[in-house]
Amino acid sequence: MSRDPDIDDLVEQIRPLAEQLTALKAQMKSLGLFTHDRELLQCPRCGLMEDVTHEGYLITCREPDLGIDTGLRFEPITEESYRCPSCGQTVQEPLSEGEKQEGLSA
Repeated sequence: MSRDPDIDDLVEQIRPLAEQLTALKAQMKSLGLFTHDRELLQCPRCGLMEDVTHEGYLITCREPDLGIDTGLRFEPITEESYRCPSCGQTVQEPLSEGEKQEGLSA
């Protein structure tokens, strides 16, 4: 019968990897890349929306010019709300597909 590994040993083994991931995520954000740590935003008032290019860059655009970056970026207010840089509307982060499914099963 095998013994469960000591949790403290596992934490110490995982810690360097977690630190590397955190540093990589910060570097990605500083380069303008989308880190997939939240859902993409869209302003209900003016229609400004986020998109991700095939290179992974986070951009904002409007219909009919999808894929053409406006250069504007949503500004974080809280962890789940952002200010639209175009019209000032507060925009809530939409639910992820998993959160939508959880809501349906509750």
